[in-house]
Amino acid sequence: MTTRTEYSASAGRQPKSGRTRCYCTVAAVVMLALTSVATAADPVKVLLGQSQLVDTPWPVTRVAVTDPAVVNVQVLTPSQILLQGTQAGETDILLWGGDEVKTTRVEVEIDVARIRQELQGLFPRTTVEASRFRDMVIVKGTLSRAEQIAQMRSLLDAQDIKYLDMTTLGGVQQVLLQVRIAEVSRTAIRTLGVNFFDGGENFFGGVSVGAASGGALNPVSVGPAEGTSILGNIPFTFNADVGVNSSMTVFGGFPDKNFQFFIQALAENQYLRILAEPTLVALSGEEASFLAGGEFPIPVAQDSSGGGTSITIEYREFGVRLRFRPTVLGDGTIQLYVAPEVSELTDIGAVEISGFRVPAVSTRRAETTLQLKNHQTFAMAGLINRTATARSSRIPGIGDLPVLGALFRSSRHSSGETELVVLVTASLVEPLNTAPPWPGMGHVMPNDWEFYLLGQIEGVAPGAPPAAAEDIQLLHEMGLYRLKGPGAWARHGQQAAASQAAPPRELTTTGLPGGAGVQDEITR
Repeated sequence: MTTRTEYSASAGRQPKSGRTRCYCTVAAVVMLALTSVATAADPVKVLLGQSQLVDTPWPVTRVAVTDPAVVNVQVLTPSQILLQGTQAGETDILLWGGDEVKTTRVEVEIDVARIRQELQGLFPRTTVEASRFRDMVIVKGTLSRAEQIAQMRSLLDAQDIKYLDMTTLGGVQQVLLQVRIAEVSRTAIRTLGVNFFDGGENFFGGVSVGAASGGALNPVSVGPAEGTSILGNIPFTFNADVGVNSSMTVFGGFPDKNFQFFIQALAENQYLRILAEPTLVALSGEEASFLAGGEFPIPVAQDSSGGGTSITIEYREFGVRLRFRPTVLGDGTIQLYVAPEVSELTDIGAVEISGFRVPAVSTRRAETTLQLKNHQTFAMAGLINRTATARSSRIPGIGDLPVLGALFRSSRHSSGETELVVLVTASLVEPLNTAPPWPGMGHVMPNDWEFYLLGQIEGVAPGAPPAAAEDIQLLHEMGLYRLKGPGAWARHGQQAAASQAAPPRELTTTGLPGGAGVQDEITR
């Protein structure tokens, strides 16, 4: 079936009788056979959203369009019609006048020149081009910032234009992230406590002032045995071995006097320094992760089908972990989602489950989204923590005496200070054409003489061949004659150390400009 809308010359701008007539293909063939049909050689081109007047070769009595959604036809006079492009595409217009029938091809095109001018005016320092392909616009070129791509798409979407975005973002699209996690922790502890006991034929006793957790510093269990009668002389004995607690620093006794004492006197300083510097490269818009550490087992109790309990093992990761997702915005600006983490196993907070000892994990973790320029460094997280705790356990009265009271009290003072900072540096990078030096590149296995007789676990690398005279002259002209080694390699943020190379002592001056003067200057 072929659908078309007919217009009458006498009907003015409205379709004839306001109806759309359908003619089958067989009827169309019969009509063409009885009528002289003319087809226009060149199509009529109309810009989308604009109108165009078309003069007919003879007075028309009827007009039909095969696709009314593409073009709107209005008959102004028998010899003139108005075409208005409503949708990008192609259609046919049929004109009747007397015994004549004419078919005209109409192409409704998008105004690419206007779109190109608007894009170039919106993004003046970019190379954006627009071209037409059938019923869509192809946009090509290089934009300098990521938000310009979103603005361009919003502009085309607002005009209801069908387009294909083939633009690219200029610049390097790979990001090198260098993270430095530095922590310094200092702790000072001072403790002083005394426990003692004395025994004899008519008396025994002692002092067991303990710690804040309860109990004596060094427990002593003395009393009658179970089932002993309370009538007569009660035999008091040690119910348990009197050992020396590991926290005791001084202990002693007098066998003839039946006296033993335990002293906990300690001044302790603790220092902890952690420095982690993970480095990772990722493509713009992609997430990358890095882990340098390991996994430790955790027993997990589960109910079995028989009603008992079974133990399964799960593994948890620890170490230095880094996750980040960069987005290159253009003009050297980088947006980062970064989540660094440093964790280590510790006995503080460890638990025992069914005979299994599960260590605790000390973690430093940060997660944020930030924006910075190429080669800039951002302090994304920081912490300063200072704590001070003090405890004094004593016997009321006698424990408050200035000097003698130290034998009847236990005191502990602890102060701690922690400083933590997390620094991130983002850089736009490109791959190297040659591989840089890697760890262990210069390692040499020791021979039997070096290993067995000299006790060396690493051999001596052979010396480099002497440089040629023209190479020395070139280094002198470039101001690099004091360098030594394959290159100046340093860690992230570390300043390269000054070269310790001695200036060359011998140089062949034959054929070199300057003669002996060059030799003297290099030697100096």
